[in-house]
Amino acid sequence: MTNTLPDALDFHILASGFDHVEGVCWDPVRNCLWAGGEAGQVYRVELDGSVNVVTTIGGGALLGLALDANETLYICDPGNHQVWTMDAHFEVAAFGDAIDYPNYPAFAPDGRLFVSDSGKFAEANGGIVVIEADGTTTRAPTRALAFANGIAIDETTLWIIESAAPAVSAMSLDDTELVRVIELERCVPDGLALDAAGGLLISCYQPNQLWRWTEDNGLELIFDEWTGELILSPTNVAFCGENLERLALASLCGHDIVTIAPPHPGAPIRLPRSERHG
Repeated sequence: MTNTLPDALDFHILASGFDHVEGVCWDPVRNCLWAGGEAGQVYRVELDGSVNVVTTIGGGALLGLALDANETLYICDPGNHQVWTMDAHFEVAAFGDAIDYPNYPAFAPDGRLFVSDSGKFAEANGGIVVIEADGTTTRAPTRALAFANGIAIDETTLWIIESAAPAVSAMSLDDTELVRVIELERCVPDGLALDAAGGLLISCYQPNQLWRWTEDNGLELIFDEWTGELILSPTNVAFCGENLERLALASLCGHDIVTIAPPHPGAPIRLPRSERHG
């Protein structure tokens, strides 16, 4: 069989036995990954591969996650139409108003939490919700999105997947005009991550691909794991490890979290402090 992953990517199964994890988030303080399960499980995943379920959210179907400087995790749960917080003691509380389909959260430099509200895949009715530190919830007045999904935020720009387009759109954090920047073909993009060399990584739920995009060079295919035997339906991705040299890939259709060594390490992690949580 043709090798679908270059040896340079150093493929590794970090841990197995998950309940269809879609989201994954690196915690540089506790040196672990966090992930969410299809039945509301919150997983803590150590870099040695050990896994613990720290809590289970009743009725939950957990997707994307984000972290603040107080070790509070923010968890998107379309099963309960809610973003939850989980503090350092694993206490869970609702954060912000109800959202129809919260999919992925990401912090802006000023501490606002942006959340994709996916909508329906067959209709362009997704959007972006903004939650302030005190829980005040508003809807960004953007055009409707074609299944809003993964988000990445740098110092000036919000990048967001439109899975049904398929495309990646962007807007200035000072504006609400969304512009489609990256057009894709015959795939379902899902997750985003920024690397330290100015690249944007785009993981595709189908057909098991990872792309890297830069403004100067456009799209570069990192892998096309067409067999699904090594990497299956990669959804959210997150750089991890002390030097952010590895990329963790969640798998909504599988039971593993795998890691690879992409061409560049991840961009420095920014952990906003939430006034609401101390």
